[in-house]
This record gives sequence, structure tokens and C-alpha cells, in this order.
Amino acid sequence: MQFQNAKRWLAAGATVVTLLAASSAFSQRAAHKFEPYYETMLPISQAFGIEMLDARLRVAEAYTTPINADLKVQLGNMATKDLGRFYGTLQQKNAALAAELKTAVDAVMKAINEGQPAAALAARARPLVANAYNLVIDPALRNNLQFKSALTASLLVAEDGVSEGFEEAVKYPNRQQYPAGWGAWERVEVLWKELAAATTPALASEGTLLMDNMRPFYKTKHLPPDPFPMEDQEELEALSHGMATVLENIADASLYVGRDMIRLAQTLNDVLTPACADYAAGRDAIATERVYAVLEHFVSEASGLSGAISIMAPAAETQARSLFPRLVATRYQPLPGGTVNTTISAADACRGLVTVMAEAKKAVGG
Repeated sequence: MQFQNAKRWLAAGATVVTLLAASSAFSQRAAHKFEPYYETMLPISQAFGIEMLDARLRVAEAYTTPINADLKVQLGNMATKDLGRFYGTLQQKNAALAAELKTAVDAVMKAINEGQPAAALAARARPLVANAYNLVIDPALRNNLQFKSALTASLLVAEDGVSEGFEEAVKYPNRQQYPAGWGAWERVEVLWKELAAATTPALASEGTLLMDNMRPFYKTKHLPPDPFPMEDQEELEALSHGMATVLENIADASLYVGRDMIRLAQTLNDVLTPACADYAAGRDAIATERVYAVLEHFVSEASGLSGAISIMAPAAETQARSLFPRLVATRYQPLPGGTVNTTISAADACRGLVTVMAEAKKAVGG
């Protein structure tokens, strides 16, 4: 067990060192004026949930034959973490639309789980997603250059996105993550056209070159290529992060929150704290949106925060792994020998995570 822990800590340490080195290199460029992940963390998370819900529905729509068991599990995320990122806000703004959308998504998943084609059901659900988008995210914010650049970066490098979808497909023989990566890629293509039209010819050319190099990774659309190009995952990851840097320069915005982990830990604390009161008051759907937003930046490679505390505050990491899965659907689970704390109330689980963020801040020097 000690050897396994040592390997895990070394791997986490290597990730942190790599990210810090990258951040240092990026920081040598001119300081960016905007910080959309800090300024609009929750709306970006909500928009990402809407985008990924639409991406998974697009995958379900593309299949005209029954979907295999592994892909069923992957698409099941639409009813949990995709919808969970924005459902509470949608309920507040239009309860009827929220109920209609949930019913439509449940119908898609019912068909998938029963081995029936879900293409027609998915096609009927997607306009509801578009309506929800217009209500949950203010159109002016959605069209904001910095917001759109950050959202595009998330679709490229966040969990379930373009790079992650391909990387996870390498790990599992049935390649179930690949179709979700393709769905995210389809949206990146659309968003890039809008962003390229709003920037300088030089940056548009740089981004277009990167896009041209990424496009072949999803040339088979929702169907994983056979044989699968196992050796290409690091290349796509590098291209995706290169594209994120182009997006930073287009928007004059910092898109790597891990450059200041002390500030990140405090911000995650600030975003999470209101959720605890919401849970205590029974407003679980609203509270859950905040937990998803915090979790994304806590565990992402772009922040390095969870990797850092696994080395410097392992007890806090153990607590985080036992509490996040109590509140949301996530692959961030307890390590071997640990358990999810299912007996604690949602409000107390949230308070426990606030404590984790405070410990994380201390651990990284705050």
C-alpha cells in the first residue's frame, strides 16, 4: 500500500510540476486583463452542463441502432451531472420547461437502457435544451468574448471534453468516452468560427492551424476508429492546451486558474459556501450547481489543486473524496480502502467541503 501511495503522490507531484512549469512559461507573456473563470465561474459551469447535455443528446441522435452497455453508462451522465449543473436555475426561471426537459431526458435514457433506438427522442429533446440555454445564461454574457473563450477552453480540456474524451477512450476497450468527445468537438467547431471572426488574422490563423490538426482525431464522428490510435492521446492533449493558449490571447483572458492556487482555493470556498445554506433550506438543485462548479476546478489538471493537496494535505484529500460523491455524480471517488460518506446530511457534507477548501488554501501557502 505504501508503494502504491508513493506512486500516486509522485504522479500527482509530476502533474503539479508540469502545470507550474507551463504556467510559468505562459506567465512570461503579457498579463491578461480578464479572468472569466474567477468572474463567472458558476455561469460557465452551467453553460458547460448545457453544452455537454446537448453533446450527449447529439450522440444518442446519431445512433440508429441499440447502444452498447458501456456507452449507456457514459450517456447516463446527461441525466445526472449535465442536468445537475443548471437544473436548479432553470426551475427558478421556468419550472414548466425544467420539468419538460427532465421528462424528455429521462425518456431518452429509458429508451437507451431498454435497448431501443433513442434518436427520435433525442432529436425532440434538443430544442428544449436550446430553450433552457436562452433562459439560464443571459444572451449578452453568452456572447461575451471572454465567456465564450472560457467555455470553449472547457469543452476542449475539461472532463468529458474533446481531449479527455479521447484520452479516456484509450483506457477502456469499448471506447465509450469517444462519442462524448466527438459531441464536444462539434460544438468547439461552431464556437471557433465565431471566435475566429472576432480576432486578428494572425490569431485566427494560429487557431485554425491547431483546429486543422485536431480535426482528424474525430474524423469518424461518433464511431470510434478501428484500430484505435492509442499512441495519439498526448498529441491531442497538447493541441488542446495549445488552443486554450490561443483562446487566452484572443480574449486577453487567463484561462488557467492553477496559476494562483491560493486564490483558487479561496474562490472555491466562496463559491461553495452559499450552497451549504441552500442545502440546509432544502434547495438542493440550486446548491448542487455550485458543487459541480467547485468540483471541476478542484480536480482539473489545469488547476492542479487536488493533486497538490494529495501531497501536502492527504487527510483533506481523503475527506474531499468521501464528500463530493455524496453530493454529485463524479469519477472523483475514494481511494482503495476509503468510502463515500452516505450517512452525513447534504448540508454537513457541504460544510465539510468548505473545510477542505480552507485546508487546501493553507496547504498551498495561503
